[in-house]
Amino acid sequence: MSPELSVVVPVYRTREALRDLHNRLTHVLGEMKLRYEIVFVDDACPLGSREVLVQLAAEDERVSPLILSRNVGQHHAVWFGLEAVRGSWIVVLDGDGQDPPEAIPLLVNALVPPMEAVFAGRRGQYESRGRLLTSRVFKTLLSLLTGLPRDAGMFVALSRRMATAILDFDPSRGSIVAMIGCTGLSVTSVPVIRSSRPEGASAYSAWGRVAAGCRALAFVIGRKRRRDGFRAHNAAQREYFEFRDKPRMRPSGSPYIARHVIEMVRAAGLRPEDRVLEVGCGMGRYTLPLWERGLLVEGMDLSPVLLDRLRGFDGGRRRIPLHVADVAEPDPELRGRYDAVIGFFALHHMHDLTRCFEGMAGLLRPGGRIVFLEPNAFNPLYYAQIALTPGMTWQGDGGLVRMRPRVVLGAMARAGLANLSVERFGFFPPFLANRGWGRRLEAILESVSPLNPVLPFQLFRGERV
Repeated sequence: MSPELSVVVPVYRTREALRDLHNRLTHVLGEMKLRYEIVFVDDACPLGSREVLVQLAAEDERVSPLILSRNVGQHHAVWFGLEAVRGSWIVVLDGDGQDPPEAIPLLVNALVPPMEAVFAGRRGQYESRGRLLTSRVFKTLLSLLTGLPRDAGMFVALSRRMATAILDFDPSRGSIVAMIGCTGLSVTSVPVIRSSRPEGASAYSAWGRVAAGCRALAFVIGRKRRRDGFRAHNAAQREYFEFRDKPRMRPSGSPYIARHVIEMVRAAGLRPEDRVLEVGCGMGRYTLPLWERGLLVEGMDLSPVLLDRLRGFDGGRRRIPLHVADVAEPDPELRGRYDAVIGFFALHHMHDLTRCFEGMAGLLRPGGRIVFLEPNAFNPLYYAQIALTPGMTWQGDGGLVRMRPRVVLGAMARAGLANLSVERFGFFPPFLANRGWGRRLEAILESVSPLNPVLPFQLFRGERV
């Protein structure tokens, strides 16, 4: 049975404090009467912490040591710990004994909606005045940039939603606290007295602390500037599609396209007369077949040029409503209008998945669905296609590396969508999938379980509740 609460403890040069910390944790967590696990992340500690952790794991099945092969630093160690835990709530605290485990119930009890993170607001004279001063200056700047509490530190309780949001960031950049601030989710703090380090000195030198603080601030500033970069991103995408000939985007009837439409209709639960918005509809390659199925389909795209081409292919027969917009900032008049928002190979061209899903969720009626058909980032043939196909570029299509379930479903969760799922299908490119024998062989290959992780097409699905 999965744990309800997970505790992540980064370990580096804290060998002597580990057993006492474990005893205090088990006492506190036992009194909370929750199923729990304790994940100690050994950050390649050179002082024998690994041996102690192995002993603790042998004595207590709720202890899981995560041994890193090289030293990556406290924040990255915590990131890897978050990736490993299974609990609905997660608590992160230092392994040196300064963060009191006895405060965990206080943090967890405050972790109620809409709060997604509760920091232990550190109080007390737990280090030198100089180190406290530099820490406060850094935290004040971080608070001004992100809205985090000014006493936010690494002793924190997180919801599963917050942990998923953190894992959407690149672990090689920034810091856990900065990442929390950049999620945009609700956070607070409660005061907790922090003790002086019982033994030894912190592994952080004065210069190391300044450097870490600068990296965190640079990470936050860079993330904030991304909003200004959305226009540049969208302009580059429009140029990529408007000024390069892309025959594969033109409407054309084929078994290959029909299969995509059939799988989309099934996954989204679409019925005749459902009102459907296709995002990134381009020249109507999928829009027109959807209309032929009796759906009240509308199209949205960044490019007025592509929408004019769609109208040309339509020839005025269907008069499909079309909208020029970034789905992250749609026309307010479209809110709550649709039974489903869908897209075919459009998601990996979007600038910010969470923000775009939030925009799409606002367009749905209660119970509405969001479904996107996307390339599988784990299928190597897509990378060969970008490299070898005239007109395709890494700048234009490189977003496919984000089309991983953890990234996409994590963004859906942060946007408030529920009942998330992903499924894969297909095997062959069009010139084989359009042949009868190719489709029959493809059906056989799709049923081979070991091949599922690399099947080329993915359907990501979520619902507005």
